[in-house]
Amino acid sequence: MFKRKFFLKLGLEIIAIIIGISASFGISKISNERDKEIQRERVLNSILIESNDIKNYCDDRMKIWNQDIEIYNILLKDELNIEKLKKIAISKNRVEYNLLYYRDFDPPMNRYRSALNTGDLKYINSENIKESITRLHNLNYGKVVSTVDYEKKIIDLIIELITKEKPSLILNGNDLKINFDNYLKFLHKLIQENEKLKSNLTVQLKYFKTRISSLKIYMITLEELQYELERILKSN
Repeated sequence: MFKRKFFLKLGLEIIAIIIGISASFGISKISNERDKEIQRERVLNSILIESNDIKNYCDDRMKIWNQDIEIYNILLKDELNIEKLKKIAISKNRVEYNLLYYRDFDPPMNRYRSALNTGDLKYINSENIKESITRLHNLNYGKVVSTVDYEKKIIDLIIELITKEKPSLILNGNDLKINFDNYLKFLHKLIQENEKLKSNLTVQLKYFKTRISSLKIYMITLEELQYELERILKSN
């Protein structure tokens, strides 16, 4: 009788221990899942904030790059429309920058890079978001950057041509005695008379247009990412 009570008590204690361990594991699992959900929401919100910053950056780049195209279009035409050009470029420096410098493409990506380096991207379980992020920050980003790299090479040729054959253009840009209208006339005349310069500017114009096309694709992917982020965050 004593043994029976002992084994019954022992069995009940073992069952209680098993239930306790199971409950502990269950609570721990729920806690871990909750922590993952908190981290997931944090990462998604961070990427969404940065995507809005990228959108603003791209809008600004799109505006400026389209202006670059307009400036080249006007300068390459046989007849110079000074008033139209002055509505886009308000100073000699603006035109000179267009000719001698390239515009880089460096959208804000610190949050993404941080999540990549810390491994926080593992918290994202949406395949659509993962795929959009990969296309945005790798494939489409690389396409835009590659067009900028090509532009650098063309600009080096343009600078070499100007400094060798007509260095006075650079000097006129810094000469306060030469007004904007005369500077534009001088530049337009130089382009029309120098086939090498005109051909290089024509090639550069094509790269400008390719750059715009690549940026549009980049922005489409960005919109897809933003849509998925907002959809998932609203459903949480």
